[in-house]
Amino acid sequence: MADKFDPNNRKKLDSEDRKRLLSPRNTLKTLGYQTDDSMADIGCGIGLFTFQAAEIGGENAKIYAIDISELMLSEVKKRAEIAGYKNIVPLKSEEYDFKLENESVDFVLICTVLHEIEDKSRFLQEAARICRKGGKISVIEFNEKSTDFGPPLQHRINRENVGEMLFDSGFKLVDNLDIGESFYAVTASK
Repeated sequence: MADKFDPNNRKKLDSEDRKRLLSPRNTLKTLGYQTDDSMADIGCGIGLFTFQAAEIGGENAKIYAIDISELMLSEVKKRAEIAGYKNIVPLKSEEYDFKLENESVDFVLICTVLHEIEDKSRFLQEAARICRKGGKISVIEFNEKSTDFGPPLQHRINRENVGEMLFDSGFKLVDNLDIGESFYAVTASK
């Protein structure tokens, strides 16, 4: 069974080290997220990428902050209200039901979540369902090397497997890139 991140440790998701390592704003731009694109941040946590997407996307872009944890979503909602973001929509989901209409978003982001999912194929098929034709998906995961943070090595997924799973879910591979020394991203289009 896959290990799930404990929502009670949510402050770790907002650490300065994590912000530096993932560089959310730069990463989103590198992955091809653009102004006016709607986005589903699947497993958004406390919104590390959600808030950067809200800025880049602008007021016309709906940013769905999707998580299975009420605790995480309440943090996103509180921060969005304080910062005055009107384009962020916190959305409680089930693991294999993201609670969005078919083909409802331009960009799907799954950051450091896929390794926690038991049925990865079903999860990515749900991501394909909500992604518009011509839209993009980006899966960010931990590199397969030992670090003092992140999941145990045996829970990490290699990038080739992520690419194969995306292809099997109906996506066409676009790019495969490193994000710093600790992460990689596989991006695909529908």
